[in-house]
Amino acid sequence: MSTDLTHCLRFLLTGLLAAALLLGTLPVRAGQVSLEDLRAFADAWGYIKAHHVDDIDDRKLLEAAIRGMLSELDPHSNWLSPDEFRNVEEQASGRYGGLGIRISVQEDHLRVIDAMRDSPAKRAGLMPGDRIVAIDDRALTSENTGQATTWLRGTPGTDVDLIVERDGEKDSLRFALRREIIHRNSATLETLPGGYAVIRLRQFQQNTATELDDILAELEREEARPAGLVLDLRDNPGGMLHAAVAVADRFLSDKLVVYTESRNAEENLSLSSHAGENLAGVPMVVLVNQASASASEIVAGALQDHARAMILGEPTFGKGSVQTVWPLRNGGGIRLTTARYFTPLGRSIEEFGIEPDVRANPARHADLPDGQDPLVEEALALFRSAERLYRGSGQIE
Repeated sequence: MSTDLTHCLRFLLTGLLAAALLLGTLPVRAGQVSLEDLRAFADAWGYIKAHHVDDIDDRKLLEAAIRGMLSELDPHSNWLSPDEFRNVEEQASGRYGGLGIRISVQEDHLRVIDAMRDSPAKRAGLMPGDRIVAIDDRALTSENTGQATTWLRGTPGTDVDLIVERDGEKDSLRFALRREIIHRNSATLETLPGGYAVIRLRQFQQNTATELDDILAELEREEARPAGLVLDLRDNPGGMLHAAVAVADRFLSDKLVVYTESRNAEENLSLSSHAGENLAGVPMVVLVNQASASASEIVAGALQDHARAMILGEPTFGKGSVQTVWPLRNGGGIRLTTARYFTPLGRSIEEFGIEPDVRANPARHADLPDGQDPLVEEALALFRSAERLYRGSGQIE
């Protein structure tokens, strides 16, 4: 425990109490902190320091107070430790030291979605569906899975051990991996027989629009122009607001993409696309599932509201709020909900998500050969039937 930190905290609490004493004769309005409230906070701090079964250092207690203050506001506001803050910056840039693995946070484990080509995770043999249950011999629980994603990352050249459960394997598997610099592309292209194309967006990063532009430039060539375009947003947790607007901008001409409402009216935003669109007239289907969230829902909602694409899959996650990240002096930061967003037609996504135009029906494609994606096949069936396809500018066939 740092003596300087202790003195600083005592000075801070003393200052708060002194300020309250100066104002103590004034009436306290509803919602304001009173002198007794500040005394109660100081008392609670003292009781914890003096009587908790473990010796709690001041820094841990201070961070716990900040975490608690933010976690009580809403499900998405939180305190970021220095490591977590660096992780947020890395996610935005798409470059980090890690294993090249995409995961989904579960109750007591991390589920592997996929491993990047030629990554440490891919070379080690990690497979989609694997369940990471321990990292460096730290068992994952409901209390630490949120932090566990940061344990997979670190300085390139350092080692990490994983314990993994796999369907069909009686015993747990142990993997020893070495971290490398990972360059994570957020957009990929797959062309399919029949002249169809699938663009997968894994996350909305700083460079997502640039990557998408390169793909669209290839598809805009006359000989490569697709008969139908699938935009796959499944398992895309979201990301940066401006990246989502930029993606929607490529497929909408001079349309409202999203608007936000904040506590202060002057902070409200109304974000629209520019004139002109890519692949105008090409029918489009967007794939979503329960893990499509936030920025993914902004894109899906805008394309659905403007009848530019059909939405196929499952109802989405339902995260209709905007978070702003601020750095703090100690290297950490806070992620604070600062606005709620709405689709062009005024729909709030919070809790309800985006309802697809067509719900996924796995039974329709139960007999597909291994390796074929049932939902992509369902999208191709929609293109071929041409019963109800959107070709841009609200035109429906």
